[in-house]
Amino acid sequence: MRRRNSFIRTISTYTRYPDEQQKLLYLAWSAAWLRKAEVEAARVQGITLYDLMQRAAAAFFKVVCTEVPNAKKWLVLCGSGNNGGDGFEVARRASSRGGGTCVTVITVAGSKPLPPEAAAAYAALQEERQKPGVEIVMKDARTWLEEGASLSGVDVVVDGLLGTGMGGAPRGDYAAIIDRVNESGKPCFAIDIPSGLDAETGDVKGSCIRAVHTVTFIAVKPGLLTGSARNHVGKLHYDSLDLADWLLLPDQQRDVFCRRLESSHLFPLLSRSEPRRCINKAMNGKLLVVGGDSGFGGAIAMAAEAALRSGCGLVRVLTRAEHAAPIMCRCPEVMTQTLTEESLRMGLQWASCVAIGPGLGQGAWGIEALRVVEIHLRENINIPSVWDADALNILATFSRKRNDGEQQPPSVRLNNRVITPHSAEASRLLGCTVSEVEQNRYRAAEELVARYGGVVLLKGPGTVLRSAEDARVPVPTGTAAELLFPACAVADVGNSGMASGGMGDVLTGIIAGLLAQQFPLWQATCAGCLVHGTAADLAASSQGGERGLTATTLFKYLPVCLNPTPEGFQASQCYL
Repeated sequence: MRRRNSFIRTISTYTRYPDEQQKLLYLAWSAAWLRKAEVEAARVQGITLYDLMQRAAAAFFKVVCTEVPNAKKWLVLCGSGNNGGDGFEVARRASSRGGGTCVTVITVAGSKPLPPEAAAAYAALQEERQKPGVEIVMKDARTWLEEGASLSGVDVVVDGLLGTGMGGAPRGDYAAIIDRVNESGKPCFAIDIPSGLDAETGDVKGSCIRAVHTVTFIAVKPGLLTGSARNHVGKLHYDSLDLADWLLLPDQQRDVFCRRLESSHLFPLLSRSEPRRCINKAMNGKLLVVGGDSGFGGAIAMAAEAALRSGCGLVRVLTRAEHAAPIMCRCPEVMTQTLTEESLRMGLQWASCVAIGPGLGQGAWGIEALRVVEIHLRENINIPSVWDADALNILATFSRKRNDGEQQPPSVRLNNRVITPHSAEASRLLGCTVSEVEQNRYRAAEELVARYGGVVLLKGPGTVLRSAEDARVPVPTGTAAELLFPACAVADVGNSGMASGGMGDVLTGIIAGLLAQQFPLWQATCAGCLVHGTAADLAASSQGGERGLTATTLFKYLPVCLNPTPEGFQASQCYL
């Protein structure tokens, strides 16, 4: 069991969080909201913002000492805001370790005076410098850079340059320091968020610290979970600064921006309220998979097999005639037929769920198949569907033709559909560039839902899931009341080995297989995404790394992900 979970991403694996704080690992508030809310939180607790700063420094210092217990030479980088104030407090604590510890503090001057809390931290650091035996060297950034910005002998770098209020790309001395730290290869610990990373979106517009550890406070920020975050955050640690009880009050819960999903959610997502022992194959769902134009039979084969291995009772494939024999040879449990007008009509009447897109192509054959499927789904709104790959490319073309330039026509919407675009497909669906999608993946997913309905799964590092409808969520206090949360989540699973052909086809099959088994749209999408990413993490762990991971390799690990136990994947306390 220990081997099985060795590659699955967690937050602060060595830490056992109190129950209340554990819940907060899976909720994210916007950074803008938190900047305002921390003032109210401090007032309610009868403490000052400087008290919160000291709590943050203590939590950060504890993480650094745990990860690098023998660090003697510290380089602490302090900006001109409250993130720099956190850095001053960390430097003060590091200097108190004694035993030959040497702390160098690099300060970046701002155009305005330090905020009150940062000024208090600076004063406390200056007072600490006067004590006998304390070795704290302070330099301004310009001098340090002109002297060559040496990191020779440095054991640990503390990034307190820029916080969640950063606007735009780092410039001037900030950018120069960030680039120098990244070039050095020294282990860097980021306070709250790596400098240069957008706390709301995970976007990077210029220079950005590549941290090996990031310690975030009060709440997880959305930008730590998606976009370019995985290139810069490193291992993510979290501390509520003793504000967990306040954050879990209904007033604060209403403002949650999104939820973070991980492998531990597989158990609650895939558990049914009633046992299903007296069932037959038809009750386990009848899935119709449409696609596989000439030369693209592998895509439809992988999607069909993934659906079958996800527990779907019956899977029927409609494809080009030349693909039928290879699919039946690889997976004889799948019923395979040539796609004709008659077989499509009969297949749609038979199916309880439809998946279309893998290998479909964008020629007349695929366009006509999608047209017939779309008409059927509009006439039978209770049948769920999954659209991927060329189904999305064709949909994007139709959407542009139907659009009158002022308002998106309702004909492109389907509220019982899951679409699973990657960034390029999303850009076509939205009529924008890939760069614009990646700059704010949350906004892109929200716009996709507004335009196309149903559930959107925007693939990529930190997959974003968005529903057209809010989700009802129990109040954390355990009362019977419910709150409406925005149905937005980020799947914190998967790895770079998944950047290979066929992975999206397997994902389509998994989600469609769960939908066929009558899991609700949002639940099936979340669970399918987690099964897919967790299987990839287990596969990478088993083969010794991410490179060389193939889509069909995941099949071996689907059963353990689809049949989770609390012991196998520790059940979380996230509210779904």
